[in-house]
Amino acid sequence: MHKHTAVVRTVGAWIVFVGVVLGAGADAASAQDALIIDHRCTKVEAIPAYWLEQAKLLTFHYAHTSHGSQVNSGLVVLEAQQPIFSCAVRANGSEGLPPVEDPPALRMYDGNPPETYITPEDYWSTASGRDRTRAVADTGHYGYSMWSWCGQQSSNSVQTTQAYIDTLVQFESEYPGMRFILMTGHTDGSGVGGNLNQRNNQVRSFASSNGMILFDFADIEAHDPDWNGYLALGCNDNGDYSGGNWPTLWCAAHPGHDLCAACSCAHSQSIICNLKGRAFWWMMARLAGWEGTDPADYDWDGDVDGADFGRFADCLSGPGAAPAPAMANGTVAYCREAFDADGDGDVDLSDFERFQAVFSESGKVRK
Repeated sequence: MHKHTAVVRTVGAWIVFVGVVLGAGADAASAQDALIIDHRCTKVEAIPAYWLEQAKLLTFHYAHTSHGSQVNSGLVVLEAQQPIFSCAVRANGSEGLPPVEDPPALRMYDGNPPETYITPEDYWSTASGRDRTRAVADTGHYGYSMWSWCGQQSSNSVQTTQAYIDTLVQFESEYPGMRFILMTGHTDGSGVGGNLNQRNNQVRSFASSNGMILFDFADIEAHDPDWNGYLALGCNDNGDYSGGNWPTLWCAAHPGHDLCAACSCAHSQSIICNLKGRAFWWMMARLAGWEGTDPADYDWDGDVDGADFGRFADCLSGPGAAPAPAMANGTVAYCREAFDADGDGDVDLSDFERFQAVFSESGKVRK
């Protein structure tokens, strides 16, 4: 068993701990360290092939309504584009993983017996639903379980959201060999100050502070692949915002891009499903033991190259001076997290020594 060092990053006003994971399988499941999967976790080209293969040794239970199927749709497209991302999903009213494949595929059971369309009442919010989830966990077939919101988070109270959190915490205490993954609810156009975002922030804060895994469904769909954010502009789950529709605009500017490949994407645009499928693989690689990208990899593409040097130059402030944001959605804090190697609050030539040490050729993925 081997231990990896946690990387702590700041996103907006809340702290994201890109978690410490121990080994793979049961070791990773028992580590109980926070792992936040958000819009910056979609560049799957950064994941070394070894960790994709290790991820295929893990087993997953996923329960959801139609919005949650967006993840599955993205997985199908990604596998068709790049077969190394092979994923076998069995959607059925009876519990059971798909058979082992050769070559291996990541295996998922989709449902919560006796159904495959799973509301809160069917997974966590009622005694009978909790027992159904326990029945799946009792089989010992799964290392991970996740349930997706439909539109409930838009009107949920603090108390209801906390009950959801508390239930997943209780599941983890009952099944120490499993991790139960929190999710945020999809965007609804109510913006930063809306009830939805407040309840999602409640989930984010708890996950970061209490060693949980979070798949940040809302954050992924509120950002385009260049990390431009649309939540403050009233983004909804279809990508509509006050200036138009970001999926349509982005794909028009990037014709033929793999992320724009058509798929059956419930309630949304294909690119949003494709991003969520990629984020799922990033999560699984991390859970398998991948350390993620180096802090100096500012754009999280798996290498530390000339593009990151450009960001370093933008962040460079000199001794004793706070760095400036280096990109449209960047923050002073993120400049520090990426490039302040000696932790003294600035980005200067002493930090450049460390940057030089990790600099690599473009496209050379960190192992």
